[in-house]
Amino acid sequence: MTVPQIARIEAVAVRDAFAPDDAYGSARGLVHARAATLVRLETTDGVVGWGEAWGSSRATAVLIEELAGGLAGARLEPSGSWLTRLFNQGYHHSSGGHHIAAAGAIDIAMWDALGRTLGVPVHVLLGGRTRDRLTPYASAGYVTRDNDHGRFADGLRELAADGYTGVKIKLGLGFDSDVARARTAREILGPDAAILLDFNGNYTADQARRSIDRLREFAPGWIEEPVSPDDRSGWALLRGCGVPLAAGEAVYTRYGFRDLIAERLVDVVQPDVSKCGGLGEARVIAHLAQTWNVRFSPHVWGGVVAQAASVQLLAAVPDYPHVDHPAEPLWLEHDRGRNALRDDLATRPFTLVDGAVMVPDGPGLGIEIDEDALDRLRVDR
Repeated sequence: MTVPQIARIEAVAVRDAFAPDDAYGSARGLVHARAATLVRLETTDGVVGWGEAWGSSRATAVLIEELAGGLAGARLEPSGSWLTRLFNQGYHHSSGGHHIAAAGAIDIAMWDALGRTLGVPVHVLLGGRTRDRLTPYASAGYVTRDNDHGRFADGLRELAADGYTGVKIKLGLGFDSDVARARTAREILGPDAAILLDFNGNYTADQARRSIDRLREFAPGWIEEPVSPDDRSGWALLRGCGVPLAAGEAVYTRYGFRDLIAERLVDVVQPDVSKCGGLGEARVIAHLAQTWNVRFSPHVWGGVVAQAASVQLLAAVPDYPHVDHPAEPLWLEHDRGRNALRDDLATRPFTLVDGAVMVPDGPGLGIEIDEDALDRLRVDR
C-alpha cells in the first residue's frame, strides 16, 4: 500500500460564547466562552482527519496555516520526523505555547486520517486496545460569578445521581472556602467516591500546605496544581504533604514532563493532547510515566476532537504495575461544564453508559463531525 500524502490543511476556529451570568471557571478566573482551533486535514486520497488545538487564538490558527505550507505534499506520517524537526528548529519560540499546540493539532489530524485510511481505530495504531470501557470522573464544581454554595451542592447531587464514582471540584479560593467545598463534596458523594481537588496553581507553596493540612480529613484522591506548574521548588516542598499530587495540563512535550516524572515531583501526570504536542507526544509521556511507575491521567477540557483523541490514547495505555487488580481506575476526565464544542460538534457525543465511557470501534478517532454544528460554531477570523 502506498502511504497517502497530505493535500491540504485548514485551521477552523470554533467558539461557544456564554451570557455574562453563565461564565464559569477556576480560582484563576472565569471563562466567558469555550473555544478551540480545529484542524481539517485532507489527504490526496480524499480522506479527512480532524485535530484540535487548545483555544481559538488567531496566533494558533496562523501557526497552523504556516505549518500547512511546509506539509503540503508530505507523506501522512503522524509524529514523524517533521514534528521533532519543528521542536528543534522552533526552540527560540519557547518550550510550550501556541506553536506546540498548533503542531499537536496537526499530529492528531494525521492519526485520525491514517486510521481512517487503514480502516482501524487510532488506539490500534498507538499499540493496541487494552480496554473497552473507560472510567470517567466528572470535572465540575466550577467557580462561578456568585459562587452560590447551594447551586454548587445541587450540581454535585446531579453528578452522584448520574453514577459518577469520581468528581473533581475547583478550590483555591481561600482556606475556609476550600474546606467548605470539600466537606460538601464528601457528604454528598459518600465515603467511597474519589474526590479530586483542583487549585489551578492559585497558591504559593506555604498556602497550599496550609490548605492541604485542613483538607486531608476528606481523603482527596489527589490535589491538582496546588502551585504554579513553573514552581518546581514549590512542588518539592509539598512532596511530604501526605496527599497525592497531580499536574500537567500546562506542561508541554516530553521535555517538559521529563523532570516532573523523573524527579517524582507529582504522583499523577496529566498531559493534554490539545496542548502537549499531540497524540504522539502524549503517548511518549505515558511511556515515561510507566517507566518511573507514576500514574497517568490526561487532562481533557477541550472539544469533542480532543476528547476523542484522549479516549483513543487511554484505550491503548496498559495497566501498570498491576495486571488484574488495579487499586484505582485509569481515569478519563469528563468535563461537565457547558460546552457545545464537546456536546454538539460530533454526531454522537461521548456519554455515560452504566457509569462508563465506551471506546468506539470506528476508524480513526471514532467520531464524525456534524457539519451543521460546525457551521454554527465556526468563527470567521
